[in-house]
This record gives sequence, C-alpha cells and structure tokens, in this order.
Amino acid sequence: MISVFSALPLQAQKATCTNWNTWLLNPANPSNPSPQVLGVNDNGTVVGLADYPVKPPKFWGFVHYASGKITYWKPASAKNSAFLGRNNVGNTVGDYQDTLGIHHAAYLHGSTTTLIVHPKAARHSTQVTAINNLNTILGDYIDSKGAVHIFKRRSTGTFLSVPNFPGASSSFAAAFNDNGVVVGTYRLNDPNGVNHGFIYRNGSFATVDYRNNTRAGTLLVGIDNNGVIVGNVYSKSFLYKNGVFKDIFGPHGELVSVSRISANGVITGGFNGRGFTVNCQ
Repeated sequence: MISVFSALPLQAQKATCTNWNTWLLNPANPSNPSPQVLGVNDNGTVVGLADYPVKPPKFWGFVHYASGKITYWKPASAKNSAFLGRNNVGNTVGDYQDTLGIHHAAYLHGSTTTLIVHPKAARHSTQVTAINNLNTILGDYIDSKGAVHIFKRRSTGTFLSVPNFPGASSSFAAAFNDNGVVVGTYRLNDPNGVNHGFIYRNGSFATVDYRNNTRAGTLLVGIDNNGVIVGNVYSKSFLYKNGVFKDIFGPHGELVSVSRISANGVITGGFNGRGFTVNCQ
C-alpha cells in the first residue's frame, strides 16, 4: 500500500543548528586517514570507516567518542572493515572483508561478535545498515535469483521482512528509529536513474522528494524517534518533518553531507574532511 502521510513538502528554509562538534581522526595529517561518518548515537559517539590513501586503499572501522577518544576495529584475518551504526548502549553493526575478499556482516555486543546471515541469503550477501535502541538490526540480502530484500533482525535472532517500494527497480533501506519506521531510497525503471526518498511505516509507503522536485535525486539517510528525517540532495543536506524542508549548513555556512540522526536528534556527517555532530531544528 502506498500513502502520502506527511510527505507533501510545503516550504523550505534554513535549519537552526547548535552544539557543533567538529573533529579529525588525525589532526597531524587530516587526509591520512580521513573519516567517512556512517552512524551516531545520543551520546555523540560516531562510527564509520577511516579511509587511508594507500595502494590498495585501506579502510578500518572507527569509533569516535564525544570526548575525542578514537578506537579502531581490525578483526583477525580482515583486510578492511567498517562500522555502520551504533546504539545508546554501545552495540554496533558493521562489516569486514577477509583476506579472501569475502564480506561478513557483524553485530558487536559487549565483547561478542555475532555474524549476521539471513537464512534466505545467497552466500555472503547479507548486509547490515543500522541498529536501534531495541537492538533490532536493519539490513538487506540477495536471494538465489539475484533479487534484493530488506529485513529487520530482532534481538532474539528472528528475521522480519520489509517490502521493497512497490514497482521500484531497486530499494535501499538506510535507517530506522525505535518505533520501527524505515527510511531509504528507491529507483523506478527510469532511464535517468533518479533517486527518490521513501518512508515505510505500519505497512504503508510514502515518497519524499526534496521540495517536491521529482528530478532532484533525494537520498534519505536517517530518522529520529520524533519523525525528523535527514537526507541529501545535489550538494546540499536537509532535515524534513511534516512537509517542511530545512537546509543544513556548516557552522560558517559550509556545504555539509549528513549521514545519520540518532534516536533523540543528534545529527552526524562530514565536511571539508572533518566529521561532526550537531543539533538542528
């Protein structure tokens, strides 16, 4: 079922943003490594991957705490890794590539790492994208026929199906909140390959196109527990709620790229090679 709950944009304006915290992984050499920010929790802890400019390139999952402390995730027998989401109790999802080039989806909780494999997935095709504060994981997999399917995995290990956007040639679920509302991006059978944002809630879909521009190429990347959504379009980032788009700029008017929003509204992303957290409204 497709609906249009709170999905018709009414106006656009600039967001008011406060509590900026910007940082580098390596102040001595800002480009080695540079951060690709992918997740955040309410404590301002940011996760992502550290991009080392070597040949071949190296990527290691990192955790950047609000205090400035940084740790890296380098699993045994891995040549690359990335963290994609973290919740308020410190549980984290990510993936790594082993020395054979095989990718593994992982859930890190306490001192335990659990590999996530959907029972219907073709070999090594399971991916994880986010985790909420109920320890439910969002991800996708490819089946034996090559079709992509979205899933949620509860803390009990039970898998639940999330439908793809009806009629879409592809759908990608980027994030969800503690209420189970999913946001992401889909494409129709469009020769121009234009992206559209979607919201999925209680069995219904809604399309979100930036300022109602169906050619804009809207990417939705996060949603908090109050229904505030963040995303990117062109070279601009925005937050969106109840039909209102507000553009997000850096502390000195810089263009930024947002990556995620936490359950209670901490936004993260990057600009000029730096990671950041901020509160916007």
